[in-house]
Amino acid sequence: MKKVFIMGLAIVLFTACNQKQRYTQNSPEIDTFKSVIKSYNDQDWEGMTSQYADTAKTFNNSSDVGLSLEEMVAYHKESLSNLSNRGFLDKDQEYEMVITDKGDTWVNFWGDWEGTLKANGKKIKIPIHLTGQFKDGKIVRTSGNWDNAPMVLALQEIEANNNFPPGDNRAIVNGMYQSFSTGDIPAVLASLDQKVIWMEAEGNSLADGNPYKGPDAVLNGIFNKIGENYESFTLEKIKLHEMVNDEVFATLRYNGKLKANGATIDAQAAHLWTLRNGKVIGFQQYVDTKQLAEAESK
Repeated sequence: MKKVFIMGLAIVLFTACNQKQRYTQNSPEIDTFKSVIKSYNDQDWEGMTSQYADTAKTFNNSSDVGLSLEEMVAYHKESLSNLSNRGFLDKDQEYEMVITDKGDTWVNFWGDWEGTLKANGKKIKIPIHLTGQFKDGKIVRTSGNWDNAPMVLALQEIEANNNFPPGDNRAIVNGMYQSFSTGDIPAVLASLDQKVIWMEAEGNSLADGNPYKGPDAVLNGIFNKIGENYESFTLEKIKLHEMVNDEVFATLRYNGKLKANGATIDAQAAHLWTLRNGKVIGFQQYVDTKQLAEAESK
């Protein structure tokens, strides 16, 4: 893979240091950086930060504001909240260790990062160049450089597609999906009428409680059970279609991983929402129940 040098801090650092020695083979420092990349992909924040000195700072895209370890983890969690299948690709990763004539040790990393937006299933691939400075076997400073444009354009596209007029029922339903994606279940329940009637698709294991009446029944019979049964569960490729009689039709996909057996699902689904005075009074789910049942029985 061609090494991508993005103008910024990394170029200045390695030009000014008059590099004395370069290594592309394994070294303790390169192994540490590989561990950091793996921990990032696994979202093992404790494992990742254990490779850093307590006073380490990280800089993104030549920003002069360095983040502490706590701020770095918060930044990663926020930036990844709207994405699935995210992380650095295993192939085409390159590492290089540099020891300067002053005895400073740095590691270069070049790799491709890829993520899928939950809202529309769009994949984004970005080349990234990271540098890390070591002292006493710990990372004391990292700098990351990448092109933000693909992510910004994709998020702008989502915003444009979800820019419904005030009072539009699609805006209410869209807000519920956004709240679900961030784990804000109370906000989802707040959009339900106290007498809401919620129906799961026939053949779905959650349909044994049909009809669910009221927000508490939906919480205990649907959302809590999803949390109990699934290691991960996301709604992706959501498209909203306005209908007559205060109804909104949504087409989407379920993407999840079961706790019990590790089985995964990527199921086609549809939701029919009925609203009155800004509240959901009815919900009907349609889903590939055969795929759900097969995953649960593995």
